[in-house]
Amino acid sequence: MFKKIIAFIAIPTCLILVSYLYGVYQNNRDIAFPQEKQMQQQLEKSIEWLVKNEVQILSDTNPMLWWMLFETHKISHDERIAKLLEKYHQRNRQIQHSVWAPLFDGLQHQHLSAYAVQGLPYYNQHFIYALNCASGIEREIPVVAQQNTAAFCHQADYFYRPACITHQLMGINFIFKKQCGFLENIDEVSQSLQQDIVKQLVWDIRVVDVYLQRVLMLLITGAQASVEPVWIQQVLDHQLDDGGWGNFVSLLGSETGKSLGFSPRGLSLGREKSDFHATAQGMYILSFLLNNNS
Repeated sequence: MFKKIIAFIAIPTCLILVSYLYGVYQNNRDIAFPQEKQMQQQLEKSIEWLVKNEVQILSDTNPMLWWMLFETHKISHDERIAKLLEKYHQRNRQIQHSVWAPLFDGLQHQHLSAYAVQGLPYYNQHFIYALNCASGIEREIPVVAQQNTAAFCHQADYFYRPACITHQLMGINFIFKKQCGFLENIDEVSQSLQQDIVKQLVWDIRVVDVYLQRVLMLLITGAQASVEPVWIQQVLDHQLDDGGWGNFVSLLGSETGKSLGFSPRGLSLGREKSDFHATAQGMYILSFLLNNNS
């Protein structure tokens, strides 16, 4: 009886382990860099997805997503993206006077206090602090200052948050881009975070939103040489038929219409569906690569 129980546990465990190791191999195999023509075609499909889903995306006021479109437009100069950005700013005129204004080349608000970021997620507090070079926030909110250290996401409270390191590197990069000057070891911190992201891309084979985010952050923070061609191919291969990207990868189907697959929380039931958050990152990745490979 005991041997049957052991076998009942061991066989599925071995199958899962073998499947995972095969997935790691597929995610790190040596391949040629994707063709420019393929990237251009898939970028076009993603822009078409934006246009078709204009109503949906305009209802999402997340400034970070619109900043990704803003940066994509700087590279691509696509009129369709320009029109969407214009509509976003028309509907959200206050953004150009808010703490998020520096995202869109607006004026900084350097003399901000903790009140300006009260109630926001820890990473948004760090973004606003960095975008505005608002050193006063660091003195008032300990978690903001902690995000300037390379080991921040290794703490127990943050270790299991998949996007912690990419969010942190985003904030560090804003400090660099805005030339705040209040982080003396910024190169050391950036390189440490980039190395952590490379490790995540090697071992975390789930091509969901955070996978795209990891690739994107390596590209835009000067670590393009660390991005393996297969990771770019994975991004291309996981674009959905409608041109967008989503936050769920199907593995096994089910009769209910949902399927077993990967989500940011691990294995779960869900449906593959494009969303603005993932698609904005996919577009930025392809625009960046096409601009830097031309």
